[in-house]
Amino acid sequence: MALRLLQTNLNHCARAQDLFIQSLAQWSIDLAVVSEPYLVPDRSNWVGDLEHLVAIYAGGHPPIASVKKGRCCVGAKFPGIVLIGVYFSPNRSLSDFEAYLEEVSSLVRWGRPLEVVVAGDLNAKSRAWGSSVSDSRGEVLLAWMAQHNLTPLNTGSVHTCVRMQGGSVVDVTLASPALACRVQDWEVLTEVETLSDHRYIRFDILPSSAPPTSRNITIPPEIGQMWSLRSLDREAAELAAIVGTWSQRIEDKGVDDGVQWLGEVLAHISDCAM
Repeated sequence: MALRLLQTNLNHCARAQDLFIQSLAQWSIDLAVVSEPYLVPDRSNWVGDLEHLVAIYAGGHPPIASVKKGRCCVGAKFPGIVLIGVYFSPNRSLSDFEAYLEEVSSLVRWGRPLEVVVAGDLNAKSRAWGSSVSDSRGEVLLAWMAQHNLTPLNTGSVHTCVRMQGGSVVDVTLASPALACRVQDWEVLTEVETLSDHRYIRFDILPSSAPPTSRNITIPPEIGQMWSLRSLDREAAELAAIVGTWSQRIEDKGVDDGVQWLGEVLAHISDCAM
């Protein structure tokens, strides 16, 4: 049976949260991520981060197996999947964002080897997930995604946040590629009232036993090549490293040429071994 997920940013609005909870029941939502909730309900099927800026809801099936909390991020394990809710303020610095992603990294590592979904409002812009522009925070996030073998589920360029001064695509859904192949009907709900300046995002995850969806999973060129350490063949890596260094020595090169050559060798090793 498919899991139905919902995510949004409620902008700390009580009426928006009431409407969101109503929508959870109306659409039979199994799992949800809320950035900037009005409050985190004191119930066993709701879990919030340490600062109450993001929360995860579980409808009861599947049940929450375990929880790990961070600052502005929270993870919940379910059978076969770990869901990580995230929120990062637009008013904080790029260096703060880089440090924050390290905290999210700890949740991703905690969740693996389960398939991973990271969802929320990171206030980062990139063409890789539908924004008309890219910013430095988006570039940092792209590099982080490559590090953790995550791909964006966002499709199209519909604004996820709409304000008087214009719209933006800052709410993102990221997933490990194997899980992304099981996602269908990812959609920004433009016709649904939220009482917030953010729209709802809704999608389904098919069970692992189901055939892959027709969803075309492409790695955005901004991310570059992605490799998974889980598929590392150590013998192949050692062989590729030996072959890659046969012809030339890095000592014979200048700094710039040496960096380029080393990058090419490492990429070749990764292609051969992962």
